[in-house]
Amino acid sequence: MTSPLKVRIGAIVWCAFAYFTVTHLTHGAWAVALLLLAALVLMPMTWCLARDLDDTGWAARLWKFDLHLQMPAALLLVLAFLLPKGPGAVLCTLPWAVLLGVMAVDGLVRIRRHGFSPWGVFCRDVGLVYASIGGVWLLAERAGWSPMGFGSDIVLLTAVHFHFAGLILPVIASLVLARRPTCPGANIASVLILIGVPLVAVGILVTHRGGPVWVEFTVVWILALGGLGVAVQHLVLAVIEKKVCPLVRGLWTIAGLSLALGMVLAGLYSSRVYFAPMPWLDIPWMRMLHGSINALGFSLPALLAWCRSGRNCCTGN
Repeated sequence: MTSPLKVRIGAIVWCAFAYFTVTHLTHGAWAVALLLLAALVLMPMTWCLARDLDDTGWAARLWKFDLHLQMPAALLLVLAFLLPKGPGAVLCTLPWAVLLGVMAVDGLVRIRRHGFSPWGVFCRDVGLVYASIGGVWLLAERAGWSPMGFGSDIVLLTAVHFHFAGLILPVIASLVLARRPTCPGANIASVLILIGVPLVAVGILVTHRGGPVWVEFTVVWILALGGLGVAVQHLVLAVIEKKVCPLVRGLWTIAGLSLALGMVLAGLYSSRVYFAPMPWLDIPWMRMLHGSINALGFSLPALLAWCRSGRNCCTGN
């Protein structure tokens, strides 16, 4: 099954799930829908763009394993969220967690082979490792567990965070670096992203445990500045890449503007302990605004643009 066909099938399934389960975008069901959007629609494109064309031996076999597992695992994940929390839901979630675990192993194999150079490749491969953390939290959510005392909403949002900020954002940042390897802004943005993704999770834990509030504020802005850097690079590419078709440049523009807005919202939310320019900006509103903008406004257009302009593997198996 080709990647474009997987994306089309996944989009149909996702639209049906969202239509029948999401009553309002501020409700928790929308966070589930965003996670399933990543699994059903965005993952085939992300995994295709993250493929290492130099993979041989075990690395190539790991990639093919995930390639074939993605669609059935994503469909089972849909079922997992239609079932009540418990053993049945965990069993349906397990293939997706295995897929992310295999992805992490592949990322580690690549890091061992490539090291830190080129930096864009390292950024991409670290993203593959980060994604597996999302799988662990997803299993915990479907089991009804509360790791470290977090509520179900935060457990699910952590899983979502590591699918989007943990995987998709570093992969896209690596594609920007492939186009502009000597650009200081692109390199700095990728460093901030790799540092910021895990630190945001640590900062939320520190706040949850009653630690100093400046920790969460600082680490969220580290990630936000990295995201803003990637956003600016997409806007720059939309202007300077004259040989790229207008559709791709338009999608880059949408992605850049959306990511910039999403990162500003994240920064404003983290600033709530010092000042609240938008006091209504709580978790339900962040789920609707920040989550929707990052998923539908940035990730989807950016991946479509890069598949069209970048890696020709997106048209094959």
